[in-house]
Amino acid sequence: MSIPKVVGIEQEYAIQIQGDRSLSAFEASCMLVDAYARRVGLREPAVRMLWDYAHETPYQDIRGKLFRKSPSQQVTTDADNRLINAPLPNGARLYTDHAHPEYSTPECRSARQALACDKAGELILQESIQAVSSLHPGMRIHLYKNNTDHKGHSYGCHENYMMEAAAHERWFVKRPQLTEQVLIPFLVTRQVVAGAGKVGSEGRYAADARYQVSQRADFMENLYGLETTYARPIINTRAEHHADPDRFRRLHLIAGDANMCEVAGLVKLGSTQILLQMMEDHYFTEDLSLSDPLKAVRDISMAFDTPVALKDGRTMTAAQIQRRFQESAAAYCQKENDARVPDFHLILTHWEQILDGLEQLRLSPDFAILDDPGALIHKLDWLLKLWLLNRYRKGRDDCGWDHPMLQVLDLQYHRVDNPEGMFNRLQKDGVAERVTTDEEIHRFVRQAPEDTRAYFRGRCIEKYPEEIMLLSWEVVAFDHGQTHRMIPLLNPLQGTREQFEGLFAGAATSRELISRLEAETGG
Repeated sequence: MSIPKVVGIEQEYAIQIQGDRSLSAFEASCMLVDAYARRVGLREPAVRMLWDYAHETPYQDIRGKLFRKSPSQQVTTDADNRLINAPLPNGARLYTDHAHPEYSTPECRSARQALACDKAGELILQESIQAVSSLHPGMRIHLYKNNTDHKGHSYGCHENYMMEAAAHERWFVKRPQLTEQVLIPFLVTRQVVAGAGKVGSEGRYAADARYQVSQRADFMENLYGLETTYARPIINTRAEHHADPDRFRRLHLIAGDANMCEVAGLVKLGSTQILLQMMEDHYFTEDLSLSDPLKAVRDISMAFDTPVALKDGRTMTAAQIQRRFQESAAAYCQKENDARVPDFHLILTHWEQILDGLEQLRLSPDFAILDDPGALIHKLDWLLKLWLLNRYRKGRDDCGWDHPMLQVLDLQYHRVDNPEGMFNRLQKDGVAERVTTDEEIHRFVRQAPEDTRAYFRGRCIEKYPEEIMLLSWEVVAFDHGQTHRMIPLLNPLQGTREQFEGLFAGAATSRELISRLEAETGG
């Protein structure tokens, strides 16, 4: 029986600095991290909390190969550690990754919850910018939640899903051909639902594209692999599970785009959760292996309705392949009555509506939208952005796709440093459909989800920040003077509010918390 698909998002933000030419992107990112950490009280003199890099093994491959030493060796001092890291009371992590500010959501049981936590990250970074501006009035920092700078550089929106260990081993180590029959065709074609849209093309395999469905398609070069900054794979094979590896494994996916539209984000995460449940339960049996998955990624991105070749000789469009997955998912959920994927009715409904709309959608060779696209514009980033760009082109005497303002508008669509950014205004005006609420998003700025281990970690950071010595996704370690006490968090489904709210309420210090834990568990 499959296990719940705990999910999390790692979002790298593009950063632009005005007012201090001497400041690097890395330095500005660290300023944002530090400013927010100070705002929530995590830079007080008594707080010495460090991120535990010992639990990170990004260059250990699930296939048993060690390619190089972990980059954690580069973090050599406590000062460096604190400079780039801010574990937060909402269970998330704000940090600097290379030259980007990055926000990793807490662990979430539902796609809708993960979406709200991801949106909370945007508000957290807006607060960070406000804090930096108050200290440096002449500096302006702009942030963009996208995946390309249109100069050949891409940065990620990574997805993480918890899988049962034996199933993960079967699908990705022992019999990867099964993955090529199911998960890879799903991910290759999922872009017609979750693509962010992109003007032009770039990268090693760049073609003469005017407009594309996906921002990441140009940069996908392998089916499997460890790398995330070059030679990017559809399936990332790092053996960094952040949980008990005998019971759980993390599936790390880096091929998806960053979504602004909530419906697109919900279906991206939720449909993947359902498919992984089906894979673990041996439910999906149809072989949809693509003849050339990497070519199909780019072909679909350049023309959403282009037929792609399957290994068995059939040709199908991305929407037709997604329809096979959606129908199987609906049958699976009806048969299992499966509450292990929260909100599956909402996910399946939006997924079906999107595919219905894509079947009717027609674009001209110049990417003009023909006929009425209906509700699709309100659900999908790539189509909403295309609609906006075409409005601009029409107002400029149908200017060509090489007009320099189009890439500017493409970038501005993703601007999140200001609540009045382009997409935020559209959503406020009701153009982009909502599946979360402002209340939920604001709650997750300060509070962790209550039904995963994020609750325990977040409450520890909130109540005992000056007592925490080290922490990571899978451990919280307290400094008690002559002794150190470590609490492992190896099960993402444990550490919930239901389990620990009473213990936290009665424990003023971490010593008391541990004492109460030991009394309840017998030591």
